[in-house]
Amino acid sequence: MSAVVASAPVSALLESLRVFPANVQATLVNARVDWRWRPAIDAWSLTEVVCHLRDVEVEVHQPRFRAVLAREHAFISGVDADEWARPRDYQAQDGPAALARFLQARADTVDLLQGLPSASWERQGRHAFFGPTTLQELLAIVVRHDAAHWDQLYELVVLNPSDPSV
Repeated sequence: MSAVVASAPVSALLESLRVFPANVQATLVNARVDWRWRPAIDAWSLTEVVCHLRDVEVEVHQPRFRAVLAREHAFISGVDADEWARPRDYQAQDGPAALARFLQARADTVDLLQGLPSASWERQGRHAFFGPTTLQELLAIVVRHDAAHWDQLYELVVLNPSDPSV
C-alpha cells in the first residue's frame, strides 16, 4: 500500500471517499459514450468498471468496515473481485443502473464511517493478506482502489467513441 495514502489523516481519506463518487457521476452521467466499448479485447468497458465498483462497495468494503466496527480483530478475507466480471456477466448489465447503485452504496459507506470517534480508526481486523489492519488502513485501501479505477474510467471516457444512439 502506498505509504502516502496509508498515512493520510482520516479526514483526508473520508473526503476522498466522498469526492470519488461525485467525480465519477459528473464524468459519466451525461457522457456521450458507448458504455460497452472496450479499448482492447481483454480490457473492461465502462459498464464493467462501474459494476465492479458497485459490487466491491457492497460485498467487500462495507462488510469489512462493519466487521471491524462490530468486533476487534475480526477476520477480513482476501477477495479477488476482478474475477467477478465474467461469471456475473458485467458486460451485459445496465451501466447507468450500476452507477446509480454504486453511488447509493458509497453514500451508505460514508454514512457508516462519518462521525466515528477517533479511537475507532485504530480498531484492528486481521486481513488475510496484510495481517493486522486498522480501520484507517482499510479506508486507505478503498481510496487507493478508487484512484486506480478513476484513472481507468477517465481513460475510457476520453478514448471512447461517441455513442450514436445518444
